[in-house]
Amino acid sequence: MSAAGTPAAGESGAFAGIVRRSLSAGPAAALAGAIVLAAVLSFTTHSFASLENIEVVAKATAVTIVVGLAQMVVIGAGGMNLAVGATGGIVSVVCGSLMNSFGIAPVIAVIAGLAAGTFSGAVIGAVIVRGGFSPFIVTLAGGSILTGIALGITQSIPYYHLPDDFQVLGVADLFGIPVIFWIGILLAIVLAIVFRYVSFGRQILAFGANPRAAELNGIPIGRLTVSVYALSGFLAASAAVLLIARLGDADPVIGKDWLLVSFAAPIIGGTRLAGGQVSVLGTVLGALLLGILANGLVHWNVDVFFVQLISGLIILAAGGIETIREMSSAAAQRRQRRRA
Repeated sequence: MSAAGTPAAGESGAFAGIVRRSLSAGPAAALAGAIVLAAVLSFTTHSFASLENIEVVAKATAVTIVVGLAQMVVIGAGGMNLAVGATGGIVSVVCGSLMNSFGIAPVIAVIAGLAAGTFSGAVIGAVIVRGGFSPFIVTLAGGSILTGIALGITQSIPYYHLPDDFQVLGVADLFGIPVIFWIGILLAIVLAIVFRYVSFGRQILAFGANPRAAELNGIPIGRLTVSVYALSGFLAASAAVLLIARLGDADPVIGKDWLLVSFAAPIIGGTRLAGGQVSVLGTVLGALLLGILANGLVHWNVDVFFVQLISGLIILAAGGIETIREMSSAAAQRRQRRRA
């Protein structure tokens, strides 16, 4: 009986290992999911595969990519930024007010918006360092403060009819691909280079993996934390600029739906929630998967109330993927110790 049960147990263990590896594969799993979902939508709907709809998906994905990168850099350092969406809102107000109310040139308005987002992130990072507070508390409070400022200035009224030379950014394309998508990819490439070849990127991951060891090795923890949150603010500001250019209006609550995707995109793509490991490519592919899913729900005429349900399931799935990834890593470490 034991002889008969051993192969079955081995086969079961092997199958479980395959499942764990496939679910925790990060970029590969995100890419496979995006391909499968796109194929299903192409066969079950009439217009998903049209060029017009592909352009819509690309534009939406561009914003999700940058929002995911904004969260990814903070997660890599072992933190979180719950103020990503609020930062986008304040940047929208800065850009919209400068262009509409003061007639400032769009280029100057965009630079001011990016500076405002970067400064907001830096302030949040400084409060975390100086006050010794939890990133959860500071970013939650910071997001509330930024949203209050944005709504107080605008009375929740968007800035409509932005200048045409600014809106062209949201409609222009290069080689048939929207310019804002190229911008998202460019930002991802720059971050990939930073994390792979620049000491700043390696310090972020070292700090996220083991803060105490990083500090003992001479990494300036305080300055690094402020820089990471400033970078996150810059990326959130960049996402806001892309989105208001795409929509043509600057809404103070433009980032109200960003929190979910900001965590889901990098985690689905292989970024370790506990810090110390990021995947820029995985974040891009995770954003693509989420973009296809959101577009597919529209084509399937899913009721808006069920969209919230699906959003909750995405959060659970992202958490489950992280758990599976941690289990796989722990199992691999145990195997290495046994071999040693």
